[in-house]
Amino acid sequence: MLSLVRVMANTPYGSWAGCEHFGLRELLEQGLRRPEKIRLAVEEMNRALGDLGITNFLVESIANESPAGAEVNRWVVTLASRMDHTKTYSFEWGGNTP
Repeated sequence: MLSLVRVMANTPYGSWAGCEHFGLRELLEQGLRRPEKIRLAVEEMNRALGDLGITNFLVESIANESPAGAEVNRWVVTLASRMDHTKTYSFEWGGNTP
């Protein structure tokens, strides 16, 4: 699941014909300047998971925790179990978004 989310984050938005909501790279890049794009990225990621038939998890949040001026952005994604919302899973990765 975590690998899938990483792939989604690094794929160009709307570039995969199999799922129009797959791919968030541009939304995350834009989110560095426009915070509403991060909210849209969460919504699109959840739509993509639904389109792919993944119903056990939902993306609860995406946050950029990079220090100012960082060359590589540090993103933190929190997933929640749909069965038990008290169970959350967070991970971070250094996205290749400038």
